[in-house]
Amino acid sequence: MIDVVIYQNSNSDYIGFKTNGHAGYDDPGHDIVCSAVSAIAITILNSIEELSDVSFTLDCDQESGNMDFMFKESPDIKAQTLIQAFVIGISGIEESYGDYICMTFKEV
Repeated sequence: MIDVVIYQNSNSDYIGFKTNGHAGYDDPGHDIVCSAVSAIAITILNSIEELSDVSFTLDCDQESGNMDFMFKESPDIKAQTLIQAFVIGISGIEESYGDYICMTFKEV
C-alpha cells in the first residue's frame, strides 16, 4: 500500500507531503496506482520548481517509493495551489483504489 501523508501547518495550510511504499496493485512496471501517484507527484514538484520561487527540501528513493517534500518557507499562491492540486489528485486515486493507497494529514 502507498501511504501519503500531507503535512499541514497550524493554519491547516499544506506545506509538504510524504509518499511511502508501493501499491501492490500489479507487478512493477504495470502498476497503474504507483504510476499515477508518481506522475502526479513529479508533475507537481516540477511545476513548483518552475513556477514558484519558494525553496523546499526533497528526499527521494525510487526503489522504496519514498518521497519526502516540504517547503522551507511559507508557500506563495502558486505553490499553495499546486500542492492543493496534489491533494485533489491523490484523493481521486484513493476514491477509486482505496485498497492500495491511503492519504492522511499531519500537523507539523
